[in-house]
Amino acid sequence: MIALFLAGVAVVLLLHGYLYGRTWSRALSVRVLFSCPHICTFETCELAEIIENRKRMALPLLEIGFRIPKGLAFNDAENTVESDYVYKRDLFAVQGMERIVRRYHITAQKRGCYAVSQLTCHAPSRLFMSMLMMDRSMQEDETGLYVYAANTDCSFLLHAVETILGERESARRVYEDPFAFSSIRPYTIQDPMKSINWKATAKTGDLMVNTYASTTAVRVKIFLDVSVDPGNPFGDSLRELGIAMAASLIRILVKQQRDAELVMNCLPASGTQEAQSLQSCVRFVSCLNAQRLTAMEEFLTSDFDACPLLSFEEMLSREHAQSLRQSTGSEEEVSVFLTAMDSPSLRSRIQELLGMRRGGILAVLSRTADRRKTERERNLHIIPVFETSRHTFRQ
Repeated sequence: MIALFLAGVAVVLLLHGYLYGRTWSRALSVRVLFSCPHICTFETCELAEIIENRKRMALPLLEIGFRIPKGLAFNDAENTVESDYVYKRDLFAVQGMERIVRRYHITAQKRGCYAVSQLTCHAPSRLFMSMLMMDRSMQEDETGLYVYAANTDCSFLLHAVETILGERESARRVYEDPFAFSSIRPYTIQDPMKSINWKATAKTGDLMVNTYASTTAVRVKIFLDVSVDPGNPFGDSLRELGIAMAASLIRILVKQQRDAELVMNCLPASGTQEAQSLQSCVRFVSCLNAQRLTAMEEFLTSDFDACPLLSFEEMLSREHAQSLRQSTGSEEEVSVFLTAMDSPSLRSRIQELLGMRRGGILAVLSRTADRRKTERERNLHIIPVFETSRHTFRQ
């Protein structure tokens, strides 16, 4: 009798284990999602593990594992292992018809495009004799996060830009600017009543009207050097400084409703629609457009070590050749050059590109403070930029 009872119990356990192994992953979804699609470097966001068990059968033990690149760091390092990636594994006890959300705070330490990969879901069998793996097609791990360039203190560079930015009078007087006063002249029948200057009319005894000049907003064109000098031990950090300064300056200009343009000495990838190619140079023409601004931010997360690059001087020479073929627009730009490589040949290239009437700023990225604070060469402002910390960059 006892033997028959034990045999029946064994059959029931084996049958239950077989059914559990066939049905434990049904109506079960596991997701790992970021709380936002993009953040800036050194900012914090949330990473959420979401488990939904949409059946009545409980799961007494569930192990979730995944990995993220090393540029993202968990603020709480519990159950994490760091090697080539940051690996994390957690254990859950999931009841029937239950939804579990566990959130973690992560900090972005390096710009780039990050994604959760190798999402695994394991559960032990009922008799804990083997591990069951969830079907790969039932897991949702297609989630990504863009880490944009860091927000840096570029107030000194912005001040230098604003000294030559402003608004310039245009020789083509198509639309008058009511804030750009030009002169006073006698009234004609075509003039509106609101343009009459009553004080000047009282002094002269004749109707006098104000005239205004036509103005146009000046575009800021930023030339960014994303190459690294192999002989400079701080080449990588200086390139990150230049990228961060260019991105921060464009963000400020966009908030001020200024038209901005970014040109890099990087060859465009095939199929890139947002980046326009000019003699093999990647450029983002107008950052006042939200779509173009997003495209620029996402492109700046690229790994430029894996991209084909031009030399900075060659890019400037090609830009100069292109500007000679253009008949208009060259006088309505303020150029900013961000590079860690300073040489007399580079300055001559910049002078050729600027010409005699255009203003420009050369920001020299350096880790030493032996350069002069300010220097003027004709119409070129040379500003040395020094890196003081990873969060704030100042002169």
